Amino acid sequence: MVPLPLILGFFLVLTRIAGLIGTAPVLSSRSVPMRVKTALAFAVSLLAFSASGLPQIAVPENFGGLIGLVLSEAVVGAAAGLSSRLVLDAAQFGGQSAGAAMGIGFGQTINPNSGADSSTIGDIYGALALAVALGLGIHTEALAWIVRSLKEVPPGGTVDVMTLSSAMIRQVIFAVTLAIRIAYPLFAASLFGYALLGLLGKASPQLSLSNLGFGVSILCGGGALYLVAPEGARICAQAALVVFSRS
Repeated sequence: MVPLPLILGFFLVLTRIAGLIGTAPVLSSRSVPMRVKTALAFAVSLLAFSASGLPQIAVPENFGGLIGLVLSEAVVGAAAGLSSRLVLDAAQFGGQSAGAAMGIGFGQTINPNSGADSSTIGDIYGALALAVALGLGIHTEALAWIVRSLKEVPPGGTVDVMTLSSAMIRQVIFAVTLAIRIAYPLFAASLFGYALLGLLGKASPQLSLSNLGFGVSILCGGGALYLVAPEGARICAQAALVVFSRS
């Protein structure tokens, strides 16, 4: 018969990994079937539980203590996955905001992966950042983080809620500033196009250049997207990897 402390230890490891899978990039997508997520959580939990030395956890004396252990493990996993996802979503949000400035963000659609409104520019930026992150090995970094976190904060260990909360707040602020950095070059290029068109219209009003405003905005914004999108996606991808390497 399997000892109850061993079962509890595996369940807490499973809870931490389930929290990570439920919030991490790609894995938290709606396009990934729930059966696949469940099977992956069990498989990774078995490997991580074995690699961490089959930790056994003393069974709490009451139900409230058990709930506290489960919640703390879920929060640890969810915080790591969400921190990584925030910086990748910043690429999509920055592109979506810039697309609105270019005049092509009004016909939005529903992104099947997140269920939220999205635009063409936002989807392009988000997909590019995600592709770069996968190319840099974000999945292997996530697996390494699981094993490392089980050694540094064993299942059932004490979680510093204040430190974790402050870290999440800093990550949210960083993601917002990252989205602004991504959107700024596209905003600036579109504004430059409008300003140049206005100056030419003042110089030669007989040409009726105001009809070209939409095309000029797309041309300037598209040129800026071509120049800065690879670097912006790389910055977001590396920030997502740093989450797992420093956590």
